[in-house]
Amino acid sequence: MIARRRLGGFAVAVMVGLIAVSRAAPALDRWTTYANPRFGTIADYPADLLTVQDAPPENGDGASFRTADGRAHLSIYGAYNVENDTPQSYVANIDGFEGATYKRVTPQFYAISGASGADIYYERCNFPPHNDDILNCFHITYPAREKELWDPIVTRISKSLRSGQHG
Repeated sequence: MIARRRLGGFAVAVMVGLIAVSRAAPALDRWTTYANPRFGTIADYPADLLTVQDAPPENGDGASFRTADGRAHLSIYGAYNVENDTPQSYVANIDGFEGATYKRVTPQFYAISGASGADIYYERCNFPPHNDDILNCFHITYPAREKELWDPIVTRISKSLRSGQHG
């Protein structure tokens, strides 16, 4: 009888904990695919979390999304590889990666992450096979205190980043 009460109390505690977690973490049921008409850059993002789309830039190179409270920002964009950079040469010539704690550079892409104040940033750019076409990139910043929430989101966005047709 005592064992059943403890087990029952444990089950209630677990249920209360799960309800609290589900209220604290936003639902991530709805992902949307963004496709840039100018460069063809494509990536998925969590539309349930990044609910606000900022006004697009005049040059049409991408889109920016943010949480309703502005704590996290995502930019998905394309760019011409005018310098015919490789991922290695591009990263070597950029000094905007202060506080970098993670860097991965391959012949096909670079990915860099680090801290900027109380936020974490992550940037990835995919390079075309011949180093003379379109770069497909995304950049995201989010509160470091929400790392557990955002890490799998960043992974999914990163895996979905790709090139489509561009005009």
